[in-house]
Amino acid sequence: MIPAYLWVSYVLNLSYNSLDGPIPGHLSEFSSDSFWGNKYLCGNIRGFSPCPSTSSNKLKIVEIILPVLCFLAFLALGVLLFLRSRAKDNIPEPNVTKNGDLFSILNFDGRIAFEDIIEATNDFDIRYCIGTGGYGSVYRAQLPSGKIVALKKLHRREAEVLAFDKSFKNEAKILSEIRHKNIVKLHGFCLHNRCMFLIYEYMARGSLFCVLAYDNEAMELDWTKRVKIIKDTASALSYLHHDCHPPIVHRDISSNNILLNSNLEACVSDFGTARLIDPDSSIQTMLVGTYGYIAPELAYIMVVTEKCDV
Repeated sequence: MIPAYLWVSYVLNLSYNSLDGPIPGHLSEFSSDSFWGNKYLCGNIRGFSPCPSTSSNKLKIVEIILPVLCFLAFLALGVLLFLRSRAKDNIPEPNVTKNGDLFSILNFDGRIAFEDIIEATNDFDIRYCIGTGGYGSVYRAQLPSGKIVALKKLHRREAEVLAFDKSFKNEAKILSEIRHKNIVKLHGFCLHNRCMFLIYEYMARGSLFCVLAYDNEAMELDWTKRVKIIKDTASALSYLHHDCHPPIVHRDISSNNILLNSNLEACVSDFGTARLIDPDSSIQTMLVGTYGYIAPELAYIMVVTEKCDV
């Protein structure tokens, strides 16, 4: 059918399109040539038959069918109430099975997930450690579902340091509220006095710093792949600066905090020093970030802006 909302200003040609149904009244000003070859069209245009009126037929059908439907509905309701009263005492209690799958919303149980993680890493044994960050160690864990995740665990002695604890909770808060294909995904976190860790998607190639540190891996990063990594990083920063409200400034963009997956796609990570920017006020800050990567203007004015990341 021709949509009723179709508006054309000057030229219209809908000929030979196997259209049917009424020609909208506001299109009747066009010649019959505009609709030729659609034998099932109808309307007030020369060469086409007027559209039949169906209101009276519909009214008769409604008058016949409506009482029948009402009768059937009351009958079905009576049967349903009868069967329910007979079977009410025989309904077994549902056996709901909880699970610890981080990628499942239905029946998810955080306690089971915690136990699965402790078991998968043998209580964070050194054998599963794949790196050490500014305030914790990163572990690789394969969950019972077969999924592989990365765990950033805050060391117990560092958990007692207020600055580390604040950075850890800041990262959990920021990553819980944003999502972008070039920002590392946070699947969950555990904030407990005995054990604090973040659960990320696993990035198989590690940090850009580590890839560039070894000749054989650095040789794999030809010019095209390096430009792609730059574009991925810029896309993540554009999202943080322009699509988040209020804007978010990472404040520590370095090769250590750019992670690569198995396809060498880049994700920005480590949001422990990230800050929300209030557009109506300037934010004074302590000097944070990785030396060698800190924006020069930040060192001079000590005011947080999006330029700190650029």
